[in-house]
Amino acid sequence: MVHASCGGHRYSSGVDMVVHDLSTHRRSDRFEVWREVICREFTPLTPESEPTVDGGFDARVELRPLGSTNRAVLESVGQRIAHGEKEVAHTGEGVFYVNIQLAGTCRVRTESAGVTSVVPGQFTVVDTTRPFWFDYEGPWRVMSYQVPHSCLAESDLLHTAAIGRSIDTGSGTGLAVASVMKALWEHSSGESTPWSSGAHLERAFHATVAAVLGDTWGTAADSSSSIAASATEYIRTHLSDPDLSVSVVARALSVSPRTVHYAFSKGASFATVVREHRLAAIAAVLRDPNNSAGISRIAVRHGMIDASSFSRAFRQKYSMSARDYRAQARCSA
Repeated sequence: MVHASCGGHRYSSGVDMVVHDLSTHRRSDRFEVWREVICREFTPLTPESEPTVDGGFDARVELRPLGSTNRAVLESVGQRIAHGEKEVAHTGEGVFYVNIQLAGTCRVRTESAGVTSVVPGQFTVVDTTRPFWFDYEGPWRVMSYQVPHSCLAESDLLHTAAIGRSIDTGSGTGLAVASVMKALWEHSSGESTPWSSGAHLERAFHATVAAVLGDTWGTAADSSSSIAASATEYIRTHLSDPDLSVSVVARALSVSPRTVHYAFSKGASFATVVREHRLAAIAAVLRDPNNSAGISRIAVRHGMIDASSFSRAFRQKYSMSARDYRAQARCSA
């Protein structure tokens, strides 16, 4: 929404978080700060009227830059915000914004979809190369991520009918998008492990957004990539479930188990991905000098309830026992 590089400021990848809290400004200055610093600095947006609110105008924006996927959570009071022809003319690189409604209601107007109401549990996608208008009713809170057009290879997505429509986050691709966005929000730019890297999560996010914009899973190759990315993210966030299986993930993504199996047929199998994620998570805990939990308990907490199977898998992965791995990590700290 307000954090694109076009027409404004891009924070360096080394910045973990930037907060704009208007409560620190004088009441008489807050709307001007919102209009000039928050809206116009990042992407061309224009509040059409200053709202009349008991206690005055208020707003807060938290930005967590990560690669091309700048992340933001915004909250404010009722208002109208325009990205019309004038703003489009001042827009640089084309960007999609994926906005999950966390609180309040937003009426989104676009030329392709008309007027759509977006409520908590739903999200919408807008395109900075096309006009859109937001009408927020009362206090609201939104999680907003950007996806540059250049990150989505399919040119047909630029003409998608999904722009401006409300999409539920309870199932299917909507659930996948919301799950990856929430995982990305918790990701620190300082993390660099293979299974939790921001780059991996970004790819999963771009794949799920492409699936939503395509209205279907697209081609067979695109389908497999999108489903594998979504399934992998579900696995990463449900490692503690000892019953994590193809059927469980398929149900969460509203696809068939056969579809999930096929999505993993070109690379590591589903079982391998689950095992690798669990072992990586357990190893991370073992490296933590502040964690004194027993190794068996740590393994169980990450879904590996069979002690002998865990021991074999860990030794095969790290060429030593979990006990020796912990001792070596602590000696090196």
